[in-house]
Amino acid sequence: MRLSTTKPTKKMQITKLLSVAAITFVLVGCAHPLTINPDVSKIGLSTTDQPIKKNVAYYIPDTMRSKEVTTPGGGGDKVTYSPYRDIEVGFYKMLSNTFSSVTKLSTKNDKDAIEKNKIDYVITPDLLTNSSSSSALTWPPTQFSVDMTCDINDASGNLLFSKKVAGEGHAEYDEFKKDFSLAGKRATEDVLVKMQRTLLDTQELRQ
Repeated sequence: MRLSTTKPTKKMQITKLLSVAAITFVLVGCAHPLTINPDVSKIGLSTTDQPIKKNVAYYIPDTMRSKEVTTPGGGGDKVTYSPYRDIEVGFYKMLSNTFSSVTKLSTKNDKDAIEKNKIDYVITPDLLTNSSSSSALTWPPTQFSVDMTCDINDASGNLLFSKKVAGEGHAEYDEFKKDFSLAGKRATEDVLVKMQRTLLDTQELRQ
């Protein structure tokens, strides 16, 4: 018996090529979720540092807290994370190290909370993040950066000044193979420690 064969048509070949291209795009273009929350135990206060004897509040809008950011990873892939949500606990720890008391505001001009807690300053953080990788084979970023700007207002809402610092985090494969977010976590730790130092050294805050 002679088996019949069907020669692929041009249309079938094109369809196959498109399918392969689509699969390749999905595999290469993935955005992998990360959590870049810092290790708060690494955000400490030196015994030689004197906290600022002022009461502060901080404000992060819910829209920013839930905001997702996508930046490059390795191998053509990307990573996605929520920087404000991930950094908030560490941010609170940093402020607690720096000032006498810290209050979280539900709205930026929450007059009741500001008066009740005798707030001297309201601090609003702004974050800018980026990432990259030296690897063409693995997707976790080996390099991560976090720029933080803190706007500092008085209790009446007047902007006094802004402070900006830049944090960096690096991790190689042998380190991040157990924690894909390691470079990001190191960057958030770095930026918080630097912001703490900057605030402690700002003499205007002690007046």
